[in-house]
Amino acid sequence: MDPISPYTHSLARADDFHRSCARRLVVWICLCLGAFSCFALGLDDTPLIRTSGQSENLIKFDPDNAAAPGLSIEVMRAIERIDPALKFVGQEVLRPVSRIDLELEAGSLDVFFGLVRNQARQEKYVVLSAPLYRQFTQLAVRGDDPIEIQTFDEIRTLGGAGVVGVPRGSAYVEQLKALGGLVVDDGAVSVENTLKKLLKGRVRFVYYGGTVLRKQLHKDGLEGRIKLIPTRFNREDVCIVVSRKTEPKLATRIEQAVQRMRGSGELSAIQEKYGVRD
Repeated sequence: MDPISPYTHSLARADDFHRSCARRLVVWICLCLGAFSCFALGLDDTPLIRTSGQSENLIKFDPDNAAAPGLSIEVMRAIERIDPALKFVGQEVLRPVSRIDLELEAGSLDVFFGLVRNQARQEKYVVLSAPLYRQFTQLAVRGDDPIEIQTFDEIRTLGGAGVVGVPRGSAYVEQLKALGGLVVDDGAVSVENTLKKLLKGRVRFVYYGGTVLRKQLHKDGLEGRIKLIPTRFNREDVCIVVSRKTEPKLATRIEQAVQRMRGSGELSAIQEKYGVRD
């Protein structure tokens, strides 16, 4: 045996250990300090793109489900495979939408996979043109509530007996308030907690994306106690948004990768898996 071989192997193991520690340190700095763009921090020329998961949205993020970890997570994995020079970090950290919006605007997050497109966000961020998917908004009511609703005008006529619950920070809060004449309750921070308010009788309706509502009801075993009114209201684009404080080329590279997914049919396959579509 070569007498220096054990020494050489020890050096190799030490080098691997130091590289691993260095990578962990870079991720920690990116996520915790958020003081500068991760494009400048990548080891081996691999940019580290700061992102986040979203709490209480099982369509996009369900990290404990190995078979179906979420549409957004699967899209990020596909982009990393298509463009190996990109690496996303932070998607396992679940934040409410209100926090995600703040961190994107401040530049402590570089990108997020899955915010509803609206005018305010188009002014604050770079919103990629092609949506991840489209969804229709619906109303949830208690299972024993016989009411049928076709229009927002019908809700207006109910006054205080028609309080609409919406999770705080979602795009639907301002959307409903802008319609005027509706009593909107955004006191809960998540879909799950807003549905709990519905069961307690503190709101008459819950307004959100129908696909997300169905998924949450199934997860919580509430399908008999809460139902969806069939009426579909607005069609919403759920999009990838990029902070204006990160490198301009990031949006272009992500969009190119997504277009490749769309052309190959991979994006459609992921959408179908999660029950959504363009």
